[in-house]
Amino acid sequence: MFKASFKNILLYILLKYLLFFVFAMFMTNNFKLLRFYNLRTGEDWFYYLWLILFFPILSMIFFSAPIYFSFRLKNIVYFILAIMAIIVAEYFVYVFFTSERHLNMKGVYNGIISLLVFYIFFFKQIFLILRHKT
Repeated sequence: MFKASFKNILLYILLKYLLFFVFAMFMTNNFKLLRFYNLRTGEDWFYYLWLILFFPILSMIFFSAPIYFSFRLKNIVYFILAIMAIIVAEYFVYVFFTSERHLNMKGVYNGIISLLVFYIFFFKQIFLILRHKT
């Protein structure tokens, strides 16, 4: 669907986290983040944006370049290993900032959503690497 450009990878990360937040809202039946009428001051808006944008920006900083360069790999095995390593690293970063436990199901759900959105965004690029078969 999308070419593996740096801009599209940043868009993938942002969209993935927005879908994850929506999934988490339905999973916990907690829709407090959608109550915009409670945002009255600049501090309220800053706190709201901090909650929403912290993980996407952190992921963009740490994982956009590795994802971008993983598409330069011509061997499908190395490509899959690189993407899996990135998702595992992203899981540990997520768990480090959100949980005291080592196994966090929200982190697992985040990884599953990551894989699904990654495949939807870049399936043509993945098949190009698959066809190369070095």
